[in-house]
Amino acid sequence: MAIPQAELDALDAAQKKTVVAFKDKDYDKFLETFVEDCTFVPNGSAPVKGRAGVKALVEGLHKMGVVDLLVTIEDISPMGECIFKRGDLTLLDKDGKKIDLLNYCQIWRKDDGEYRHVFEMLNSKTPPQPPSS
Repeated sequence: MAIPQAELDALDAAQKKTVVAFKDKDYDKFLETFVEDCTFVPNGSAPVKGRAGVKALVEGLHKMGVVDLLVTIEDISPMGECIFKRGDLTLLDKDGKKIDLLNYCQIWRKDDGEYRHVFEMLNSKTPPQPPSS
């Protein structure tokens, strides 16, 4: 079943709101794009539940020098009342250089008339560095 264009446009607007809020370090606006009881699974770490946990993760990314996000979509499909998205997430520094390239999986659903993240999982595409000898 295809996703109606109006729904794709609404989802795209929600994703753009997320990226702009991240770039502006506007944590309140960023967190508005997540449901209250969201689950976020960051690369190499345990899942966090809820907006407070997501805020701590995003603040950590900013402290690491990530200032912008580039989101590309490889797959988007309906999942009952939700929409599943999968693709690449590039973390960029202040000079626009890639800090990391991640796979992402997201589940979005309408909440109070807007699409919001219900679930997100990240996995780095950067191979681990071999141990120092």
